[in-house]
Amino acid sequence: MNQADGGSGDPLVRLFLDLARIPSPSGSEREVVDFLAHYLADLGLETREDEPLGEGPAAAGNLYCHVPGEGPGIPVLFSAHTDTVFTTPDAQPEPVLDGAIIRSGSRAVLGADDKAALAAIIDAVGQVINSGRRHSGIELMLTVSEENGLKGAKAFSLEGVKARCGFCLDSTGPVREVIVRSPTQKTIRATFKGKSAHAGVAPEEGRSAVLAASRAVSAMRLGRIDEETTANIGVIKGGEAVNVVPDRCSISGECRSHDGSSLEQQVSEMLDAINRAAAETGVDVETSVVDEFHSFDLSADNLPVKLASRALRSIGIEPVLASTGGGSDVNEFNRKGLESVNLSVGMEKVYTPDEYITVESLGQARDLVLAIVDIADGHDQV
Repeated sequence: MNQADGGSGDPLVRLFLDLARIPSPSGSEREVVDFLAHYLADLGLETREDEPLGEGPAAAGNLYCHVPGEGPGIPVLFSAHTDTVFTTPDAQPEPVLDGAIIRSGSRAVLGADDKAALAAIIDAVGQVINSGRRHSGIELMLTVSEENGLKGAKAFSLEGVKARCGFCLDSTGPVREVIVRSPTQKTIRATFKGKSAHAGVAPEEGRSAVLAASRAVSAMRLGRIDEETTANIGVIKGGEAVNVVPDRCSISGECRSHDGSSLEQQVSEMLDAINRAAAETGVDVETSVVDEFHSFDLSADNLPVKLASRALRSIGIEPVLASTGGGSDVNEFNRKGLESVNLSVGMEKVYTPDEYITVESLGQARDLVLAIVDIADGHDQV
């Protein structure tokens, strides 16, 4: 049976469906941030919104909430992002409850990445408040613009944060993985500037920027470089007409690695290929290298890893400590000094209209948040 109107009797499912119906591509999170602020206000909690990131009335800022605790244990921070990727123009989110699975009912993404996490965290906080459950302090950081460069997390200041560790719910796959390792990523961009000419009348008078770019890319090592490192050129743009020698061409790519020296070597090789191709073809080139996010590498002895692992076992799930090739807000939290891990929440086939999450996974994610709160409250030994 399909239930597109939130006909489930489970408040957690209804909350997720409500969130998933709100369009919130990166830079346009206003409506969902307002929804969350009102929801938390109804629980008697105060929120603080940072300055909006982006232009226009749809832009919003990070939403922060502090729930003071009285327990003797460890204050913790939970985080999820409010934005989704943008897919098909004009496609509106239409989440559908199909038996035990929640799917997208349109060409838009479902938005379980990361609204499943938002629902799990907010529902758990509601249960803590409504039941009078003891805890040692809970902080929420609900970020914007995660999908387009972790902009919200980069803008977030740890000043005033009382948590001793953090938990970001933003990883795919069954609820069990504790992401303890993530790479550094650098973005490489190059713009080749040649000279235009008529391709049929006087091609020798031109200097092809496309030729330079193609030589550069063909000279690069790309794909899986080694066990720790990957590289890719994902965008090539150049030329305006088939009968014109193109005077402009730009390429954009990335390099990721868990090993700093391997990363620097790969970036250097890619830049060398770019500069060499420009020199060989007689064109100018401008390059830039941008640090997108920084690596972290935690062990089973680090505080958030211990708490998450104990919490998973307490709800009957054996934890899996995992490494990822991707980045998330956790990279920024760790870089800024808040020891944090990323947790899987059960979302599958993200970034596509086939994205889905099971009702069971949604419940497990919520139960995991509650278990972390309970264990942190009783965990008074570092």
